[in-house]
Order: sequence, then C-alpha cells, then structure tokens
Amino acid sequence: MTTYSSDAVEAASPRDDSRPLRVACVYTRTRPPSMAAMDGIRFVRMAEALARRGHEVDIFLNRAPDPKALAPRLRELSLGHARWDDYDIVKTFFHSGFETLVAHGGGEHPFIVSKLGSVVGREQTEGVYFFGATRERCFGVQREIARRSRVVTVLTNQSAALWWKEHGCATQLMQVPTGVDAEIPPLGPNPYPGLGITEPVAIYAGNLYGRHSQPEINRLWQAQLNLIGARLRCRGIRLVAMGDGVTDLLDPEAVKHVGRIETSAFWNWQRHARVGIVLAQGPVQDNESSKLYYYLRTGLPVVCERPVPNAWLIETTGLGTVVDFGDAEQLAESAAALASMRPKIDGVVQHMIRYHSWDARAALYDRTFAEAAALRGSAA
Repeated sequence: MTTYSSDAVEAASPRDDSRPLRVACVYTRTRPPSMAAMDGIRFVRMAEALARRGHEVDIFLNRAPDPKALAPRLRELSLGHARWDDYDIVKTFFHSGFETLVAHGGGEHPFIVSKLGSVVGREQTEGVYFFGATRERCFGVQREIARRSRVVTVLTNQSAALWWKEHGCATQLMQVPTGVDAEIPPLGPNPYPGLGITEPVAIYAGNLYGRHSQPEINRLWQAQLNLIGARLRCRGIRLVAMGDGVTDLLDPEAVKHVGRIETSAFWNWQRHARVGIVLAQGPVQDNESSKLYYYLRTGLPVVCERPVPNAWLIETTGLGTVVDFGDAEQLAESAAALASMRPKIDGVVQHMIRYHSWDARAALYDRTFAEAAALRGSAA
C-alpha cells in the first residue's frame, strides 16, 4: 500500500510511548554534514525532531568510535562500529546515505526508510538536473532502494510521479517536504555595513553547486544572478549571495558573494535583508526550494520563479511575488517593489512554525514508525 502525505501538516504532540523506537540515521561516510548547507541542516534537524518525539536516535558518521551525546535521546556514533540489528528503523538520507548503509553492511535491515531529495529517471528527465554518469549512478541506487527499503520519502508531487513511473507502487511512498526551525536566534547587528553595503539588500541564500555536482544549474544561476544584480543595482538595491558552490562567473559589481554562513548566523543576514530571491532550476523543476521555508520563517518577502514546486507557499502566506522563469527584469522589478515597502507579516511566521517546522515534519512519520513498532512486537 502506498501512502502520500500532504504538504502542510501541523505538528502533533510528542509520542507518549514507554517503549521508544531505536532509529539509526545515515548519510555521508566521507565528510560530516555542514550546518551551513541545506543537506546537513535537513539531516541533523530531522534527527533532532525525531528524538523530541521520544525516539532513541543515533546519527552515524565516519568519526571517532566513542558515542557523543548531542541532546536528550540523540547521539553521534561512528559508522565503523554500527550494529544495525540493534535498531528498529534505519533512516537513510539521499542516494549517498543509502550507499553508505550498504557499504557498511546494513543493506539487509528489515525496516529501511530512504529519504530522497531528488528522483532521477531511467532516461534523462526534463526538469531533473542530473546527467550522464551521475544520473545513471543515482538510478542504480534507486533500484536498490526500491528492492530493499520499506518506505521511500520524497519532497514533491513531481518526484512522487517520477518514482511511480520508474519503480512502480510496490514500495510505500510518503511525501515529507523540507522543514524549518521553530526557534531561531534573537536579532543581532546588521552585517551588511561591515561589507560596505549601505543600500537595501536582496538576498540569495543557497548552494550554487559546482562543476562536479550540477554544473548546468551552476552556470544558469550565476548568469541569472548577474542579470538580476545589475538590474537591482540600477534601482538602488544590492544583491548579496551566500552559500557554497563555484562562483567564477559572478560579476562582483552585480553580486556580492559572502561564501558559507553557518546556520546560527544566517538568520540575521535574512532579517536585515529586504527581500529574498528564489531561482528555478530551469523551465521545468521537480525539486522544491528550501530557501522559501527559511525566508518566510524570518518574515522576509520573497520573489520566486514560477516553476519552483513549492512557490505555492507565497500564495498561502501572501508574502511575496511569483514571476516567470528567466525574466530578470520582471524579477528585479518585483524585488524592488517589495523592498520599498514594509509588508504585513502578521501570522506568517506563526504559520510557518505551526505547519512547516521540523517537528511538524517528524510527526508525518508516526504511522510508519508505528508499523516498525508492530514489527518489533511480532518478532519479540
């Protein structure tokens, strides 16, 4: 049976269960997840939220073998000392997380929950920016996920449709979108004057990718940011971009790139900006944009290109504008209009916390985790 959750679900109360489930969370084996990038944020925040719901959660990394307590019911352990049979559920993160699990002997676990950020097709799929050997590797991993996993979770309707087309309906499928922090640090000093920026700021917060990951998107976004930044500067607004990725084509006169900003700090950069920018990955897009959740959680108005699947958040909250793909002039004009006003944000922040927090996302797993508890009970 296939299940499919809605995009906005209010967080339920923490579980009242005297027998918590043991959950192993697995991602990369080559590097620790960075809390300045969305993949690392998503991996850690979901583990934290599951622990708050009463589960015993272990994050596995390629580090020293001594367990490290991170929070109540949340630990960090070494992959080299994993004992997968000790866990009721093994939750993998992205294609690489499943590869890590298999490489470390956990591929036969009876209850694997596989989280996918993107789904690729057997052949090149319009709107999915994974090409050549990268796409082929990801599709091969998906075949193994379909064979071995109890549940697969995706971000969008488009990804779900592609999964069903390529892998059928035998594996239980859920939609679990990106979440956002319920609590954020207090307002701090404005970081922009320290960069010599005195104009109102439009911010682009996110990974630009690179030559070895998604070079096509990297070139597209650098070109678009240059066009948008030049048009904004003519309107007295400075475009600031942050995050990882190759920036060799960015025009410093049009775009001020500040590099990687840790999670604890970037909320402040958003709060002191006047508008947030979201770019699509092309005229068709399957993957959602996590930036939207974070801009809106801060109460920051957004201009977003239309193909982005979760652009509906702007319509729901009323905080921003959706524009046509590739129209830098329209995007800059809309951004300038939003930057010149003080929009009403009453209720927007609370809406994002109530329906789109990590705790709300963790609550989506309750039915799946109840199945794992029943499986454990039948095996006892």
